[in-house]
Amino acid sequence: MLPINVLLAQSDWNEYENSWDFKVHPLLLHIADDKQTEVGGRLENAFAIWKTEAQERFDQLKANEEELNRIFIDLYGLNDELTPEVEDKEVSVRRADEERDIKSLLSYFIGLVFGRYSLDTLGLAYAGGEWNTDKYQKFVPNKDNLLLLNDDRYFDDDRDIMNRFRTFLAVTFGEEHVQENMDYIAHVIGKKADNSEQAIRKYFVDDFFKDHKKGYQKRPIYWEFNSGKQNGLKALMYLHRYDEGELAMMRTDYMYPLQSRYEERIEKLQQWVQDESVTKTKKQLEKKLKHVTQQLKELKQYDPIVRHVADQRINLDLDDGVLVNYEKLQDGNKILSKL
Repeated sequence: MLPINVLLAQSDWNEYENSWDFKVHPLLLHIADDKQTEVGGRLENAFAIWKTEAQERFDQLKANEEELNRIFIDLYGLNDELTPEVEDKEVSVRRADEERDIKSLLSYFIGLVFGRYSLDTLGLAYAGGEWNTDKYQKFVPNKDNLLLLNDDRYFDDDRDIMNRFRTFLAVTFGEEHVQENMDYIAHVIGKKADNSEQAIRKYFVDDFFKDHKKGYQKRPIYWEFNSGKQNGLKALMYLHRYDEGELAMMRTDYMYPLQSRYEERIEKLQQWVQDESVTKTKKQLEKKLKHVTQQLKELKQYDPIVRHVADQRINLDLDDGVLVNYEKLQDGNKILSKL
């Protein structure tokens, strides 16, 4: 019975992303097997299957532990002093948790975008070393080691996190189910917004790095560039894909185009404010205009700081660990979110 209990605990631990033996996210386990019909392209169904499997494992381990307790209580004649029952909180495997497990799927998605994971390869696909494009067929990682976390849609390509996320959902659960799965995810994570895309976008902008940092005990593998409180620029990079040209590339291919998009948005908003006659709508537009104007100002203030660091072409050594490299990359400045 002991080996069975060990296997149950190992099976549970290996479904955590930071396990060395992690293979695939549990919510994607049945999208291409005999339970695919039960999933039916709906993430909510995939969670229901996972919930049942996790509960069965929990119940099995609890029953096994209570049986072991009975054996030892009988063996040592302790029936008058001890009971075999095990409290749920003492069982060492997890039950399903809808919010936690959906958020962990979002983290797995980030790993796919950067090539850490692949839908074609079990376990780690890339954690340094030689990059192999053959590992990525169903979902191709971003060419650049960067992913923007804008609070609104400014790009319709791989730079925008929600464009990538929609592609991920289409590949895994089917194009026809993207919107209903977006709606489900938005409902679960509970961010207030005008629509599901904005709710999920808001989670990535406001909370993803906090959750990632917590899950990796303040030793994150995805680092967040952060220009300040206005979120003029927030972007993720994958530590293991960093090179000395990262920051120069970010300025040229991401920051400058984003600055242009802000300027275009401001011009449109100014015109809309001028043309709007409904007071309530006018105030909403003015609020949006003020926000984007502040973002543009913040981005312009951030640029010379990034340029200074980019000019250093800083080399990181993964053997030095996250904390040392995190400070080294910033070169005495504040270009990354606080650990």
